[in-house]
Amino acid sequence: MLRHYSPLIRSRGKAIRRFVSKIGLVYFGTVDQHEDEHEVIRGLTVSTTHRDAHYAVGSFDDYDISLVDRFDVSYDNNHRPTEHSWLIIQVNLQDVTLPHVFFKPLGHSPAAYNRFFTAFNTLHVINDVFNDTHSGEFHARYELYGLATHVAALEDTLTPFVTQTIAARLWPHAIEIFEGKLYVYITEHRLNEAVLGSTLQSATWLASVLDKKQD
Repeated sequence: MLRHYSPLIRSRGKAIRRFVSKIGLVYFGTVDQHEDEHEVIRGLTVSTTHRDAHYAVGSFDDYDISLVDRFDVSYDNNHRPTEHSWLIIQVNLQDVTLPHVFFKPLGHSPAAYNRFFTAFNTLHVINDVFNDTHSGEFHARYELYGLATHVAALEDTLTPFVTQTIAARLWPHAIEIFEGKLYVYITEHRLNEAVLGSTLQSATWLASVLDKKQD
């Protein structure tokens, strides 16, 4: 691993620990996916080589949530390494029947996700077949990956108002719905409690929409 202990990483860790303490999550710190007995946060970034720090679990806005700071390294065709960091918020959905979709943020950190699309190569960009009443802001900020056969079902939940709100509240974070979980991926290196708080609130809002608790 290339990662070194820097003031930036130290500051990032302090912000995460303060935030976790403030909202009352149970903090476990660094966990080993191969040895520790904990539920591994999965989704697009899971791999056999990732390392997880600042793992915490609890509840927020009536949802069971987990949070982890994940680090991994990918290599290009010339074997040059690229480091990746994601602060991942996982929300356990009540509706476990939702299809697998991924909101890829445009114009921000594309390398953080491109390498991992090989794991889900059946997903395709469905913006073009999504209803054209969805806002230009949404289409400019996100590529929506899924299966065309799921578009009709998705549009019942991801209304133009919802996608507009996603674009306004959650960009530039990536979003994934997979196997009854909602994942939000934050790639900013400089984290603070304000970013973490607003993102978590937006994540549980989206979870409530997906569970049809609200529009």
